[in-house]
Amino acid sequence: MGFVGLGDIGEPMAYRIIEAGFPVTLWARREASLRPFEGTSFRRAETLAELGRDSEVVGVCVFGEDDVSEVVLGEGGILSGMAAGGVIMVHSTVSVEFVVDLAHRCASHGVTVMDIPISGFRARAVSGELTVMAGGPAPTFEAVRPVLDTFGTHVVRLGPIGSGLKMKALNQALLGANFTSAALALHTGRRLGLDRAATETVLSSASGGSFGLNLLVGRILPDPQFAELAYKILLKDLGVFEAICRAADVDAAELRSFAAQAVALITRLHEGR
Repeated sequence: MGFVGLGDIGEPMAYRIIEAGFPVTLWARREASLRPFEGTSFRRAETLAELGRDSEVVGVCVFGEDDVSEVVLGEGGILSGMAAGGVIMVHSTVSVEFVVDLAHRCASHGVTVMDIPISGFRARAVSGELTVMAGGPAPTFEAVRPVLDTFGTHVVRLGPIGSGLKMKALNQALLGANFTSAALALHTGRRLGLDRAATETVLSSASGGSFGLNLLVGRILPDPQFAELAYKILLKDLGVFEAICRAADVDAAELRSFAAQAVALITRLHEGR
């Protein structure tokens, strides 16, 4: 098993795979990314091609399409070293067109690609409670299921290649809408003269609470650096959602428009802290 993309969520995902007893090879650009794994049984690959040679299955959890393309298809990339029969699991949120094209390219080398985005943010990655959305052949899904179960409690195959990404994009649009609703409620609380901290505590525990609200008050508002990353991810993922709906001739403009308001509203909340 190989893994690349040891970021905010990828790092705990890889850690759980190792802790479950799978032999894992890791590759990272920065030495610092490998420090959390000191004392574990992981093997370090010096190159992506070596990672491919060392692994029958590789998880890819990098930021976007350019990053996935680079680590998989680039010169000396994973595909250049991987043997026929291998599986590449794309955990990144990319477009359906991109992952379908990637699957065709890899199939010419005898390698199967599955789109397997995840949801839940870091806390649930650490506890192994991510939601895992898979698209690709059913037999391949069953083959990699034991790995997915190490970091996910809700592991679902949605259908053929691209299906996992469609579900992830829909989820991200709903999350963005939840962020917008939560931010509007917090803004309104301020205008009503309610104490900020008390408002956040009550709304997070009351019937109006949501995953989006808890993430907003628990991490996004207190941590501007993480907030910047969250903004980038949300805007990228909403772009994927819009492209998916456009390709399917589905009008979801209202949902996307409402979700997209979240960034401006959360920025205003940051300014008032």
